[in-house]
Amino acid sequence: MPELSRRKDGAKVNNSDKQSIRREYLRKRRDLKPDFRQAAAAAVHAALVKLPEVSQALHVGAYLSDGCEVDLAELLAWCLEHGKRVYVPRGSQGCAEYEMVEVRDLSRELVSGRYGLMEPSAEIPAAPAVARDGMVWLIPGVAFDRSGARLGRGKGIYDRLLKGETGPKIGVFYSVQEYRDLPKDSHDIPLDMAVTELEVIRY
Repeated sequence: MPELSRRKDGAKVNNSDKQSIRREYLRKRRDLKPDFRQAAAAAVHAALVKLPEVSQALHVGAYLSDGCEVDLAELLAWCLEHGKRVYVPRGSQGCAEYEMVEVRDLSRELVSGRYGLMEPSAEIPAAPAVARDGMVWLIPGVAFDRSGARLGRGKGIYDRLLKGETGPKIGVFYSVQEYRDLPKDSHDIPLDMAVTELEVIRY
């Protein structure tokens, strides 16, 4: 398995470093081999189903992998089989925002959206805010650290989506995406935990 990526000098970074970190860690994630991705997804699934935050959840908000992010297909199928209500994002307002949509059949209700990402069909209504009360969130990212910070793609879509949400926020990553100390902005929504193929980190 790839070694964890850490900043060797231990120095803190400032916000101007976000773009360079993002480029480097997108490349790290993109360069992972298919067999490693498959094994990592299986390990992450095994860890997630053991978490009480997930196993006891009634509502699960998750992402659909872009092919580089950890694939949650097995986890989403498990959630549906166990009677959980599953919600995934759909781009709105020109994809500048996400709305969460409940899906019951992953094989029939998803279509290719903007940029080729899978998302719920436009015919399915967005879930009301009340459906998200206490929902457990499974969140992707470009990088994470041991303080609960998460680096996204730079558009702030997930930070806006998660603002005010009370349910546990679980980042899902490959271990190679760990950074020593990410720069943080006041609007960044912290994670409650992170799950990789190697471990579960609680903050």
